[in-house]
Amino acid sequence: MIQTDNIITVTMNIDKNLIIPGRVRLFNSLFQFGSVMKKYFILICVAIIINSCRSLDSGRNKNEWDISVIPSSVRIDPTSGEIIDHRFLLLKGKDTEKKDFLQQNHIFDGEIVALHAARGEYISFQLVITNNTSKTLDNIRIDMPPFSGNNAQFKISPELFLEWAVEVKSPSTGYPAASLGTGWYPDALIPFSYIQDDSAQVRWRWIYPLWLPDFNNRIDNQKSMIVWIDQYIPFKEEDARPGSYSTRLSVTIDGATKEIPIELSVWNFAIPNENRFKAGLQHEGFMKSMSEKQELAVYQLLKRNRVTILDPTYEPEIKISDNRKIDIEWKTLDDRLRKYFSGKAFTGEYGYEYGPGYGEPIETFVLPFDVYGRHGTIGWPDIGKPDVERNSKNRAIYINCINKVRSHFKTLIDPAKTDLTVYLNGLDESYFPEAWSRMVYYGDMFREHYPETLFRIDGGYTEEALQIVKNSISSWASHTIEYDFEAIRKYQEMGIKVWLYGPMLYESKINSWVGSSTFLDLPLVNDRAISWSCWKYRTFSWLSWGAGAGWINGWYDPESWKDASKAKPESEAEFTYKKINGNALLIYAPGVVPNVSGPCPSIRLKAMRDGVQEYEYMRLLADIDKNRVRVDSLVNTIIKLPYGPKSIGNLDVWSFDPEEWDERRIVMGEMIEKSTTSIMTQNTIASEVKE
Repeated sequence: MIQTDNIITVTMNIDKNLIIPGRVRLFNSLFQFGSVMKKYFILICVAIIINSCRSLDSGRNKNEWDISVIPSSVRIDPTSGEIIDHRFLLLKGKDTEKKDFLQQNHIFDGEIVALHAARGEYISFQLVITNNTSKTLDNIRIDMPPFSGNNAQFKISPELFLEWAVEVKSPSTGYPAASLGTGWYPDALIPFSYIQDDSAQVRWRWIYPLWLPDFNNRIDNQKSMIVWIDQYIPFKEEDARPGSYSTRLSVTIDGATKEIPIELSVWNFAIPNENRFKAGLQHEGFMKSMSEKQELAVYQLLKRNRVTILDPTYEPEIKISDNRKIDIEWKTLDDRLRKYFSGKAFTGEYGYEYGPGYGEPIETFVLPFDVYGRHGTIGWPDIGKPDVERNSKNRAIYINCINKVRSHFKTLIDPAKTDLTVYLNGLDESYFPEAWSRMVYYGDMFREHYPETLFRIDGGYTEEALQIVKNSISSWASHTIEYDFEAIRKYQEMGIKVWLYGPMLYESKINSWVGSSTFLDLPLVNDRAISWSCWKYRTFSWLSWGAGAGWINGWYDPESWKDASKAKPESEAEFTYKKINGNALLIYAPGVVPNVSGPCPSIRLKAMRDGVQEYEYMRLLADIDKNRVRVDSLVNTIIKLPYGPKSIGNLDVWSFDPEEWDERRIVMGEMIEKSTTSIMTQNTIASEVKE
């Protein structure tokens, strides 16, 4: 039998000597019906043989597996093919529920993928391989050559990641309505450098082969493999001139290959190389506790995704003698952090060959200062408890330490590029007058003796508290439960740098119990919304607590925050325990999954990155227009009135349709492109007239 896509040819050679006697009589009786019946008989035999051949060749049938592409703004259930983010209660009954996203969506028309991007940013999409049989598909090969066009080829290849799913067994506590429900959620992104997709490169035995169902993930009834694809658009114009580029995404399984063409339109502008927005994740002790090799990998991973990491526990060893002499051992800290202060950590010298922030230093550094307080930790320098911290001896020690730190970092850190921040963890979210008095005391001290620093307080402070501390602070991470733009605007106008901090949705007031904006089982657009909300409310940036909370267990258990109340206070009567999925978990640990030896980003981190990139679109368009009118108009079609007391119980705070977000991004890009081209034309005409 010879099989092609459309024709099956069957060749039959029958040896009469092989026909047994009983069947000879059968054939002879059939042949007596004449030549017409012979023809019918032959046709029946051919049909039987064709059907048998098809059954034997079921492993090669072209419909046994399919490929498709979906946008990066949604997640797909690997067991059912359902778009997880379309489950949100406010999308019920809308067109999103009726669409077959794998057949057609807003970036894939069923034949070709169409992408748009600016220089200096990442553009992403997802490949979905669906297994239509009950057998394992192995020896899967995926290939995507660099984009080419305009008589050139990108020097930067696409980055491929295998999506790892975790099972949500119960909705995040406090979100019975807003949660997208139980089931498997893809989240961790494993770089293909850790996946064995080429048998020629494997010696002895496989550790992480590319199979469907996944060899290591062990997803119950898995039908789809999802691959995340990142493409960084070169920052320099000579490396990515405006225009059209193309490539082909191909999947080969058991000798059969399927392809999808990818078209990319590069706009005639770039977003900045540096991360001017300075959006951050604060996680005490997370970075300092790592080996230097792992620390470098995490810093680079976050730089690549335009999010900075803040760890206030980088404290050098300090000795204070009886005569109040202060000795600080700087060498260990300097040797470890100097490359981040200079930006060398983000160059080819340290393996960072390309990407956002190339050669740029870290955006924010939290200085090691602290005071005794809420968390029971001692201060740095340690000058005792609040009842003695203000005596002249202890005040002199603290000021002397400030002066030494300032003098030392003057030669290492450029405050024009790296914000120097003072965050006193002992006064974190302290809602009583004695704490406000201490904020004023230390804030005034730093303003006088270290004026380059930002003295930051964190929490949802009332008007009473702000009236006390407003002249002593320069930065405030305002918890979203209390963020009211009309009330807070006057403090922003004073010059206080206000950050959005905390959860995005408030189904009830109980949701304010965390300082993280990240939840696995809430809509993915939330992680973009925080950047868009910063534009709407004119805040300096955003801050979320936690980068890798539970990053080891998170590979198999998404409940990164679990505890139960001992006292069961009346204020928590409805929820006396917490089980929160993916909270403060945006990076997954190395050394847990076989062969995965480096930290892995998450889909939610990529969504945060997209929001930051889009914020830069907003800034560019407003700069071109010399006003915010067009940008505000676009943002207001997406963002309504999130945060603050009025938002409690109201989930309709922004659009939850991912397609609307993606469309607004393209509209902004096209506006910038058109305006940039117009300005360039005007400049050319003006230059020619002048000549």
